[in-house]
Amino acid sequence: MFYSIVQMIDVGWICVCAVRAVYWLVMLVCNFLGYSPLWAQIAMKKRKMDNVRIRIPNHLAVCFTEKRLIDLSEVLQLMDSCVATNIRQLSLYDSFGELAKKIGEIEHTCRIFTNADLYCDGKLVHSKELSNLHVHILSRKMSKGALVKVCKELCNQDEEISVEHITRTLDEKFHLSDPDFLLQIGNVPTLCGYPPWNLRITEFLQSPRLPCSRRALDYCVEAFSQRDIRVGK
Repeated sequence: MFYSIVQMIDVGWICVCAVRAVYWLVMLVCNFLGYSPLWAQIAMKKRKMDNVRIRIPNHLAVCFTEKRLIDLSEVLQLMDSCVATNIRQLSLYDSFGELAKKIGEIEHTCRIFTNADLYCDGKLVHSKELSNLHVHILSRKMSKGALVKVCKELCNQDEEISVEHITRTLDEKFHLSDPDFLLQIGNVPTLCGYPPWNLRITEFLQSPRLPCSRRALDYCVEAFSQRDIRVGK
């Protein structure tokens, strides 16, 4: 009886080793040929992400480079995904003015469904206690024009104009702050006049469509986590 159990253990151990050997052999061949089956891709991705510390951007910005890609339902879904991902601030820059026209519908969603504060071109539209997200709808008014207004005001003051002073005034007057991560939505390589002062330390990623689902947004967050971010003095 004992001898039979030992034989079964030996056979099982040999089978496990054989399966593992075949698995790594297939992985080696697939990598050599430049082709990876789905299960191999998942395994390699898991091994790669185990060595990457996921960093959630505190401030996510979105810049629409094509008018046809602005879909209100996708924007509202992105807001929910940001709340689920623990992103604290979302800036949506639309140089075409489509989102500003639909600010009433976005406010209704913030009021009923999404626990978020809503701003449009620096003005508070809706505020909620214990909000999980700050949403900023930005149009061309918040582009270079806002920076010019701030600089003109500072020129009329006696204080010395500095980088920190301009940054603080833009935040206080228009709620413009530096995003950690910016998504360029569309195939056109442009920022369409996104507020230039606030892009000094921002990481960029171009996407053909808005990553509105939780899974799509997670892929973007993973890409952000893999960036070697070096902030100079």
